[in-house]
Amino acid sequence: MDEILNFPIKNKESNDGENSFISFGSCSMQGWRVLMEDTLITDISQGENNQYNIFGVFDGHGGFEVSEFVKRHFTNELISNNNFKSGNIKLSLKETFLKMDSLMLEEKGIEELKQISELNKNNKKEKIKFGKDLDNDSEENDSIKEEEHIVNNIGCTGCVCIIDEKNKKLYFANSGDSRVILYKNKKEYQMSIDHKPHLPEEKERIYNAKGWVMSGRINNDLGVSRGFGDFEYKNNNKLSPENQIITANPDILIEDLNNECDFIVIACDGIWDCLSNCDICNFIKEKLFSKEFQSGNLKLSGILECLFDNICAKDLNENSDVGFDNMSCIIIRFKK
Repeated sequence: MDEILNFPIKNKESNDGENSFISFGSCSMQGWRVLMEDTLITDISQGENNQYNIFGVFDGHGGFEVSEFVKRHFTNELISNNNFKSGNIKLSLKETFLKMDSLMLEEKGIEELKQISELNKNNKKEKIKFGKDLDNDSEENDSIKEEEHIVNNIGCTGCVCIIDEKNKKLYFANSGDSRVILYKNKKEYQMSIDHKPHLPEEKERIYNAKGWVMSGRINNDLGVSRGFGDFEYKNNNKLSPENQIITANPDILIEDLNNECDFIVIACDGIWDCLSNCDICNFIKEKLFSKEFQSGNLKLSGILECLFDNICAKDLNENSDVGFDNMSCIIIRFKK
């Protein structure tokens, strides 16, 4: 288990919004982790004629530099993409996912990442308040960052949903092990693949790029096989970005949007590790039909707050590793 605090930080950052087509609620909680490394985007009414709603969960590892960078740039890069403007949403999603890495490699991107990293250092100092000592090798790590790319060993997953109101289409793009579920016709449908190193397609790419897998981890290190950043695993100049040991290249699924679609859930793996797809959808359904929600006394973000409190590990003596991770989630509900 990664380094954790002596008790969880259960303060929640919640947000709700809506337009004429959808309503959404989002929530993030640091929990037991020393740092909050997740970020979210909830950008409704984007693009020409405000026809696109863009949502995403970016789950960081090794730091929050990459997830914060992607949050800042993803939507703007997507809606300015020429394929997006011409209606080729699928190709624009792939290009935008890969563009995040190329932006981080530019001089301007490196400078921005260094600025974000300063925030990371300041947040690390907060560990003292929670009974944690600062890392003894922090100065050594800082010097390494100066010599190498600042996010050589820092990355994040990305799970994005685009709702096209005009053409009634849903686009799901995922790189990593965050996950998105479409609840439709009283059934839950997983619209993403959890990219783990043991999957045959992932394992083949990893070995072809001269990496290896042990105990479910790449080079006995990372437990996820796709994502942004982690440039230590993307330095083979003979291979395309799609064929590196780790790639930001997303799997993309497209679904028709009709009256059978009820809601979408996007969340980091810290949520799905605790409950099944079915359990989480049932939890949300129960809250949606509750008197509290129907009367307006419970918001969509409030449903997530209840969920987080239920699955957060109660103490350090829990018998499993689940419930100790950062938690971030978005619910998108369609207006009938």
